[in-house]
Amino acid sequence: MFWVSNKNIAIILSEKSDGNMRFENNNQTLNAEIKVNRQKFFQKNNINPLKLVNANFAHNNLISVVVEKNLGNGSLNPKTRIDGVDGLITGVKNSYLMITGADCFPVFIYDEQNQIIGIAHCSWKSIMKNIVSEIINKFKKNLNFQPLKLKIWIGPGIKNCHFEIKKDVIKLFKEKYETTITKRSDKYYIDLPAIIKSQLKEFGINSKNIVEHSDCTFCQKEKWFSYRRDKPKYVEAMAFIIGLK
Repeated sequence: MFWVSNKNIAIILSEKSDGNMRFENNNQTLNAEIKVNRQKFFQKNNINPLKLVNANFAHNNLISVVVEKNLGNGSLNPKTRIDGVDGLITGVKNSYLMITGADCFPVFIYDEQNQIIGIAHCSWKSIMKNIVSEIINKFKKNLNFQPLKLKIWIGPGIKNCHFEIKKDVIKLFKEKYETTITKRSDKYYIDLPAIIKSQLKEFGINSKNIVEHSDCTFCQKEKWFSYRRDKPKYVEAMAFIIGLK
């Protein structure tokens, strides 16, 4: 599904009906099925897998800068994924950056001034490790960086209607993000997109340039995979892709 498409970029989201898009380490049978799912999805959306790079996230704050020689890594072969990073950034034309997710939020970034794109896998752990700040700092290294011109899209993920956290984790959020905590029936819920927006605004990014997808992955069972809702043996996830034309 094309969420955003114009003359410069495309943001593409797979849905549950497209099948599982997340490779599993050392599971050849499952990975063969996922390769087929990916091939069909790429073909349907006119994506050349030789131009796409996929990261194998680790819930950290590490960002990889993608160059021409990296293109094709991880698109159809799990062994060539860029390992241990939760963010990708590139200025290579006709390329695609991809992460997978099944409740965690994809954050897509476009620097129109410098023609650079980025994508971040925002779990609560990577958010609290400031992955948003880390990826924006990569964009800041360009001489013509203008935060007011950055455009940001926060994709579908588990929202505060269902993202419950345990009491031992609340203290991590309370000091700086207490207003994002909601208590209902003696349970605590966190608004992760609100934290992402807060971190973005610290860089002077215009709130009008931040678009949040309306869907909660937990709520919409027919449309999205959700790890917290379904608790499968192997994670089933969507593909989240941004391309630079």
